[in-house]
Amino acid sequence: MIEGFRVDVTAEELVTHLDARVQHHRDRTQECESKLRQLQALEPGPHSEEEVFDMCASTRLHGLERMLTRHRGRELFLMFARNHVVGNEIYRLSDDDLRLLEWLPIEEPGMVVGRF
Repeated sequence: MIEGFRVDVTAEELVTHLDARVQHHRDRTQECESKLRQLQALEPGPHSEEEVFDMCASTRLHGLERMLTRHRGRELFLMFARNHVVGNEIYRLSDDDLRLLEWLPIEEPGMVVGRF
């Protein structure tokens, strides 16, 4: 009898997937850094709406900084995981493993999944 559901992947498949996810997060990090530099370079003009602009820019800056930190952290974790894959092995992954390694989407809090 088989209990539960696991996915078996080879070390090679796992490394290939992790390389792709590392590159994804590296690209997003660079994108966030570029947008952050552009936003920081903006100088509010002598408009009557200057305070509103500053408030929006500040919020956007913080959002980009959070995204940048998240992507950089994920990149580092996935590189660590990739560098510790044991070659020529089969990895039996649970749904939690698949989410952690970004093969499945992360479930958002409060998201209800129904049965079909």
